[in-house]
Formats: sequence, structure tokens, C-alpha cells
Amino acid sequence: MSKILILGMSPLPFENDIKVYGTGIRSWQFILPLLKRGHELCVCNYAIPSAYPDDFSSRFSKDFYYTSRIDETSSNLNYSFEYNILKKDDFENTRLIAEIYYRFKPDCIIGCNFYPSFIASNLLTLVSSNIKSRTSGYDSGTNTNEDISSENITKITPFWADLFGHVMAEAQARAASDGDDSCLFHYWNSEYNIISNADIFSCVSSRQKYALIGELGAAGRLNRHTSRYDFAHIIPCGMPEEEYRHTKVVIREKDGITRDDLVVLWTGGYNTWADVDTLFKGLSLAMEQNERIKFVSTGGEIPEQDTATYPNFLSMIEKSPYRDRFIMKGWIPGEDVPNYYLEADIGINIDKDIYEVKLGSKNRILDWMRAGLCVLSSNVCELTEIITSKKIGYTFIPGDPYDLSKKLTYLASHRQEVKETALAGKKYGVCKFNFDKTTMALQKWAKNPEFSPDKGKERKIFFSREEAIRNLNQIVLRQKRMIAERDRRISELEGIVKKGLIYRIYNYFKIFKRKISK
Repeated sequence: MSKILILGMSPLPFENDIKVYGTGIRSWQFILPLLKRGHELCVCNYAIPSAYPDDFSSRFSKDFYYTSRIDETSSNLNYSFEYNILKKDDFENTRLIAEIYYRFKPDCIIGCNFYPSFIASNLLTLVSSNIKSRTSGYDSGTNTNEDISSENITKITPFWADLFGHVMAEAQARAASDGDDSCLFHYWNSEYNIISNADIFSCVSSRQKYALIGELGAAGRLNRHTSRYDFAHIIPCGMPEEEYRHTKVVIREKDGITRDDLVVLWTGGYNTWADVDTLFKGLSLAMEQNERIKFVSTGGEIPEQDTATYPNFLSMIEKSPYRDRFIMKGWIPGEDVPNYYLEADIGINIDKDIYEVKLGSKNRILDWMRAGLCVLSSNVCELTEIITSKKIGYTFIPGDPYDLSKKLTYLASHRQEVKETALAGKKYGVCKFNFDKTTMALQKWAKNPEFSPDKGKERKIFFSREEAIRNLNQIVLRQKRMIAERDRRISELEGIVKKGLIYRIYNYFKIFKRKISK
């Protein structure tokens, strides 16, 4: 078995936090199958700020225990692993991560999600720099720890990068939302760093896989060394084995909702891809025709990504004659969410018809399928195409509130069909999207991790661009130093102009001392 360093995102879905994001579910999708196969794991996860208290401090645990119970009839399964949950400053502190790397001595690294894969890429760049400086006898000044002994400077390990969604499509959606393209370079610089360094990749769909292959070609990775090498593997969003349990009533006979109402449920964040205009209009048209249709929402805005979509939706609801039939719960404790799944009739997902959605997938849809909740979604991504073709849910035309309204009124009058379709969706999901099945390629690689065939080989494409990107961090660092120097001099001059005689003499002395020292 292998020793594996995983960089991912928290909270993981079994943690009782108010907010559980798809990135945390994705991390657990990678972690659990590897634990089940006996690999030794060291997990370093980024703590998504809005899911933790304001006074949260990084947590380091070398002996973390997780107990799994699939259903009421099965016995408990216990797993242990090292689990470090890190605040942003610590997660981005490559020297701190490198110290963990040197101590743990992994056989491979897995970056789960885009941001952790970027940090893993930076880690390997630093480790490579340390190896070169030690083997050449030259100290570059970038060592993580001056006391690191030569025997701890191990070779670079193979690196699997999981790109959970196509980041440049996300960048496009962000730019459109902000009305500003300046974010594009940041996203591409980070993406380029990953695709230039990783040995193998995973994507959420076949569509994203081919988009990634195009990027690899632009980065010079499709070369003579990698001919016939399979760079990219599809790991769709996954479904854990554990059954949801109903623990308390949360919808029925509450907030004006009866047992006979058709409850249309939204769960999770309202991101840039959420088409709340079509959602509101489609629901309003359906509510006009059928007074039994009620909308319940858990979740809300995502401070790290989108703070506009959810408030805009709330403002539309406030002006609606049907506002009492929109029950907006906001973010709720994670342990309560399954109760909403199990009491609702339909889970609704609505996306804009944009590349971010077309190339991606939807964790929340699989959560509903796992609970036996019928799915209704705009038909944009690969997963909704499967739902349509397999008849395990319902879809409507993206951006068309009239088609959405038509589907809602149909489902409201065909309740038995809704239940049967939901059961078919659950059966299909458990079979095709369970964690073990979706991660088979990862499990095979982790058992015997290998470098890509072009590792350490010269890449004869865009040398000037590669050099520019490698130098980017140094350029930014020099600019920061120049700004700091400018601010210091301004402060000194202000001390001369605005202060009294003693302060003026003091600042003159500081300037004189600085010039003498040069």
C-alpha cells in the first residue's frame, strides 16, 4: 500500500458544519475509497472560511478517527488518518506544507479540487528547488527548514491533480458577473501551473476531459514522450454508500405547508451559474396555476464566490404576490439537510446555459438521487443528459420559464409517477455513481503511482511564455518590495513635514542612517 499526501478542502460531509460544499464532498470521494483499501493517508485541507467560526484556528490531528455505518443492519467500519484542517494563511504557506511532506515522506501527492492542486504544484516546485540546492551544494534560500537533513530531502513524488470543473469556464462566468475580465489572467496562471506540473489528471465529465486535453496541448504536454499516454481520467461526482436517516420533521405541517402540497426543494449555494430569473418566473407561473406548489430553499449566498445572486432572488420574492409560498430557510446545520431531502417531492436545479455548467456536473443532484428525491433540472450538463436519456428524472429547457412552469404543473398532477421516477434515479445512482466505482482509475494509480512520460523532459513549445510565467512570482515580489519602500519613504517625509522638531530630527537621522548603510 502507498503513503499518500492529499490536499483537499473542508468541511468533509460527515462534519456537522452549517455549510457543506461540493468541494468537501469531492475531497471525501477521493479519501474514503483510499482508506478502505488500506493506504496510509495524510490529509491537509483548506478550511472554507464561511463554514467555520470566525475564531477558527488551524487544527492538526495525527490520529483522526472516522466511523462509517452504511445502514441499520451493517456493522461499523473504523478508519484512521492524519487530518489537518488549515486556515488560508497556513494552507498557502508552502513551507509549512513542505515540512509535513518531508516528515510524512509520501509515495505520491493527490490534489483534490483546483485550489488544492495549485498549492500541491507550488509544493513540488519548492521541493524541487530544495533538492537542486542541496545536491549542488548551493543554498538558494528557499529551504523550508534550515535544519532539514540531507536524508529528508527525498525525490519528487508523482502528482495527481483533480480539476473539479473547468476553471477557465468558471473564470468566464466570474468575469461576466463582475463585468471585468481582469480575473482571467489569475485563473489561467494558476491553471497553467497545475497542468505544467501534474503527472495525471481527473475531470468530472468527458466534456471537461477534452477541454483539458486542449489545454495540455497549449502547454506543450502533448509531445512525442506522451503519445498514447492517458493524461486525463473521468471521475464524475460521486455518491457515498451511507443511507440518509430521517431524524425530525422539518417541512410538513410547518410554514403553511401541508402533507398534500408539492414541495419543490432547493439546497446549497446560489452561485454565478444559478439562473434565479428563470427560477422565479417559472415558479410564479406554476404557483399561479396550482396553489399546492410550494418552494423551500436551504442554503444561500457564497461569500467566497458570489454575494449578488441570492440577494437578487430574495428581492424578487419580496415583491411577489406568492411570497408566502417561498420558504427561504437560509443556511442550516448540515445534519438537518437530509430531513429536507426525505420530506420534499422534487429537488430543483437550474443553471445558466454557459460553459462552466456544460463542462461540469452537480453534486446536489446526486445527493437528491441518493435520498430518493425526484430530480428536476435544466438540461445543460452531462449529468442531466444522462438523467434525460435514462428517464431517471425530469429536465426542462434552460432559460425557459414557461417550460419550467409546464413541467412543475405536470409533476404536481402526477405524484405517483414522481415517486416511481425518484426510486429509479436512486437505483441508478447507487449503481453508477458510488464512490468506489467512480474512483477506480484513481485507486489503480495510487497502488502504483508513476510519473508522466515527459517528466523532466524538454518541452519545445512556448519557452518564452513558460519563462515569463515562472518569473511572475518574482516580479510580483519585487513590486511589493518597491511599494513597501515607497510607503516607508512617504512615511519618513510625512514625519519631517508634519511633525514637531524632535520628530523631524529623528526622521532626518533615519534617512541619513539608511543612506550610510547603503
